[in-house]
Amino acid sequence: MEEVLPTFDYRDLIHPDPSLLKALRTTCHLTGFFYLRHPDLVSGSLADVFRQAREFFTLPFDAKNAIHMRHSPHYRGYSVLDEEETGGAPDHKETLDLGLEARPLPEGPDYHILQGPNQWPAGRPEFRRACSSYLAEVRTVGEQLMRSLATSLNLSEDTFATHFDPPYCMLRLIAYPAVDEESGSRQGIGEHTDFGCLTILAQDEVGGLEVRRADGTWITAHPKPDCLIVNLGDMLEVWTARYFIATPHRVHSPRGDTPRFSIPFFFEPGLDTEVKPLPPDLLPPFQRETFRDLPTRPILYGEHMLRAFQRSYPGIANET
Repeated sequence: MEEVLPTFDYRDLIHPDPSLLKALRTTCHLTGFFYLRHPDLVSGSLADVFRQAREFFTLPFDAKNAIHMRHSPHYRGYSVLDEEETGGAPDHKETLDLGLEARPLPEGPDYHILQGPNQWPAGRPEFRRACSSYLAEVRTVGEQLMRSLATSLNLSEDTFATHFDPPYCMLRLIAYPAVDEESGSRQGIGEHTDFGCLTILAQDEVGGLEVRRADGTWITAHPKPDCLIVNLGDMLEVWTARYFIATPHRVHSPRGDTPRFSIPFFFEPGLDTEVKPLPPDLLPPFQRETFRDLPTRPILYGEHMLRAFQRSYPGIANET
């Protein structure tokens, strides 16, 4: 029987008991992936966003391309099939990136361009309402998770949370076109770890997400009713001195006639945050080896995020 990821109920994480915190800590230390049961969110505002996403990606190309990312200095907007790259290879998907609505920051470091307004599809006020509502709700989930993760390490619950006021958030709508059996394998998203802090993923019933275990084998993170999937990114791994782990994962393009839709939410600290490893004596004993050295200098979050966008969208980065 295929190994499955552990499941936590969001309601239990609000007032967790010690056994739950231990299980959460162990999961984030050894796996870095888990299901989060949250039926109210999944059946409510998230269901609305899925409906709007399916309608958006079926619009004529010109309507989508009118809000292409190249029209925004803030790396927000639409990107076409095979435009984003992972590991130097194109990802066979369309995306629309949205964030918290904010005025552009005044002149300053280059990474300040990441803050600004979204591009919204014309004549679709219901699309904007649905996405904005879900963004607000899932942001609250992210805030609670960061408190729970800190508490699981026997740290003050605001150890991480104070750096998320306000956070830098991105909501991404993704459509993976189906490929026929004769076309061979297409990379939906290549093997990677998330370059940020915390990802809260919603996926439809089609599936295709795979997670790499420590022994190098892969397990499928099947869609699970009423559940989101949470995974940790590179920056949270660094922040916890590699006690928590960012796990490699990938997405296969769906076969047959049915496309796949997913909606990841990326929850990040403020752009001016400096991330540096926690002192090891504050952390529990390690139950696994660490194979990478820790950075010797603090990582400025905005610089890290800007470089990551530039790597993912080399064509757009070369135009800016």
